[in-house]
Amino acid sequence: MPGTDKEWSTATIDPLLIQLDSRNPRIEVGENASQDAIRLKLLELEDVLELARQIERNAGLFYGERIITTKEAKKHVVLEGNRRVAACQMLLQPSLVPPLYKLRFPQASEATKQRIRQVPADVAPDRAAAEPILTKRHTEQGAKPWSPVAKMRRAVRLLDKHSVDEVAQILGTSATQVRKLIKPYRLLKYALNLKIWSPQERLKLEDEKLKTNPYTRLFTLKDTKEALQIHFDSDQNIISALPDTIFKEQMGRIARDFLLPDPSTGKARFDTRKSAQEYFSDFVRADAEPKQSDPQKKPSASAANADTSSTNQADARPNRPSTPKASVFFENLQCHVVDDRLIKMTDEIRAINHRKRTIAASLLLRALLECSLVYKMQQTRKWSILVAQQKTLGRDPGLADIIKFCGNFSNGVFSEQNICNQLRSHTTTQAKKYLDGITHYKYQDADSVTLESVANNLRQLITYILAGH
Repeated sequence: MPGTDKEWSTATIDPLLIQLDSRNPRIEVGENASQDAIRLKLLELEDVLELARQIERNAGLFYGERIITTKEAKKHVVLEGNRRVAACQMLLQPSLVPPLYKLRFPQASEATKQRIRQVPADVAPDRAAAEPILTKRHTEQGAKPWSPVAKMRRAVRLLDKHSVDEVAQILGTSATQVRKLIKPYRLLKYALNLKIWSPQERLKLEDEKLKTNPYTRLFTLKDTKEALQIHFDSDQNIISALPDTIFKEQMGRIARDFLLPDPSTGKARFDTRKSAQEYFSDFVRADAEPKQSDPQKKPSASAANADTSSTNQADARPNRPSTPKASVFFENLQCHVVDDRLIKMTDEIRAINHRKRTIAASLLLRALLECSLVYKMQQTRKWSILVAQQKTLGRDPGLADIIKFCGNFSNGVFSEQNICNQLRSHTTTQAKKYLDGITHYKYQDADSVTLESVANNLRQLITYILAGH
């Protein structure tokens, strides 16, 4: 084992000269992540803001809390105490505080700065030598324990440079227990690597406190394996016989349903109390073909009925999911922002039959468009500006005023120029014209075909806002 025949030492180190660890199992960052990126992740997910406030209230670190470092590329890298070092760095040098946290981050007094300018450290000869101590600290009473996700992440990262047996020895556990950590993390990592998440969703998925059991357990069930046609290779990576695009769509759907909290309840939409067969029941084999009958043999009516029934049952089996149907209206719309009005509107527009209730669907779509834009303006603190502008004209902002304001890139409601271009486009103007005609009952008859065209023009914008961008 590397490191066992080398000596530990002690040192007193300036926190600003210590590198935060990109392999910290508490956070999901790349191995080449910048120090700024690591500090931001620790602030977002590991309560470093509150820790900094405690350090300031205490006028320094608590006695007896030694960090553990090791030297890599002639620099101290912190293996134990990343949260404390990050907090001290930002207290000592406020320019390191990310912009989103500058107003909330405490300003350190001179007394605090004096006490944290040098921190005591135990210096390990290398990472391997430190691993048993880190394991003991975070699995027994004492330091903040590692979550299940952090334990998985740590084991898999060690496997980059060690065998399963070596990792087991480092962690003080069995090879079997190490293998049990690998597959769940591979599944979580697969979901994380999908390119479908908003920044807010990704943050929730990267949180070490994420509850992963319902998601990972789903993949142990026979019906799931049959529906997704999956197996796991020798490195526990998930492999599917489905077309890649279909499989990624289903993995995204499962991750959204089993991992992400519903804004209205704070809990995941599904867990494994719902059977896998039931969960996949709305999918059929993408490559299923009707059975060919003997052209020389004419079946009886009863046989034909039985044949049809049998074929229908076979087609209905959850063997292979097809690509989910694209929305004609807003059948698949999901709201991932915490706003009661938008959550209720999303539920209603998803459920409404727009062909039978075209007027109601048109009115609901117009309201959803307006409320989505107002929500976005409130989030970017621009709503009060527009209200003040319209007040000088003696009126409240209308939908036309809202679209015009949001479509001006320099107003800063949207940071993407293409979204502003869409708001200013002819198609958006025509969509608004139709919805206004229905709403004010001036000249436009409700027409489901036109409404579907309007929905196609507005769906991307509304989905983008409701995804939390």
